[in-house]
Amino acid sequence: MHFIPCRGDQDVWRREAERADGSGKYYEYLFVYTDDIVAISENPKKILDTLGGHYLLKPDSIGEPKTFLGATISKHIMDGTDYHTWAIGSKAYLVEALRVVKQRISQKKYNLQLKRKVSAPLPSGYKPELDGMKEVDDETAIVYMQFIGILRWLVELGRIDVAAKVSMMSAYNAMPRMGHFHAVLHVFAYLENNLDWELAMDCQSKNWNEIPEQNWREFYPFAKDEIPPDMPKPLGKKPVELTMFVDASHAANVVTRQSRTDVLIFVMSAPIVWYSKKLN
Repeated sequence: MHFIPCRGDQDVWRREAERADGSGKYYEYLFVYTDDIVAISENPKKILDTLGGHYLLKPDSIGEPKTFLGATISKHIMDGTDYHTWAIGSKAYLVEALRVVKQRISQKKYNLQLKRKVSAPLPSGYKPELDGMKEVDDETAIVYMQFIGILRWLVELGRIDVAAKVSMMSAYNAMPRMGHFHAVLHVFAYLENNLDWELAMDCQSKNWNEIPEQNWREFYPFAKDEIPPDMPKPLGKKPVELTMFVDASHAANVVTRQSRTDVLIFVMSAPIVWYSKKLN
């Protein structure tokens, strides 16, 4: 079918295609994970029908995506617009994850419950590097690592609001303390209070151009963008803009004096918009 894997991710495949209106070429994509496939094209069903001629596809599995690798895929009309945007959410996975966490910490060994009212991923002013509580036993250390694994997959499913905190707490996988364990439970409590948040890709938003462009040549006068010689040729009607957001706290770690990067996101073409189903 002439799809080739992308260098950045071998599970992402692409091929050139001609637009139906004859306006030019673009890239069709396949996201492949074992036996789960998402086709992105002007006519994605045609791609899946071709695959169906060689492999057995479940008839009821062909259609607009509802879930993919634990993520909930949906369409949403943003406020003030009349068109649909695609959104990714993690509510279904999160509900099951919370059930597992609550069941585990309610056992006699812990006899704990998640806090009811939590407004931030970690307790105010909490610094894990200063935690001096007793180290957990081997069994609790395994539970800690399991909880971190659940949180890291939630970040993969779009919960970027806890990405920095989960990365921070992951640093203590080898030897967590009871304070770290309770901090991870605090993250789950925060997520339980914010179940419905999703990420929407608003490809027609005009607000993206209002973000001022930063020029770093004063700090890096000799920096150059090196374009790989085998880079795929750009296709499409408009160029893809790559935007980077960084929110860092300088020397936040009071022990090592290292800085912490709170958010690091790369966005191409479509701006990411946070929204909650509760508010719409």
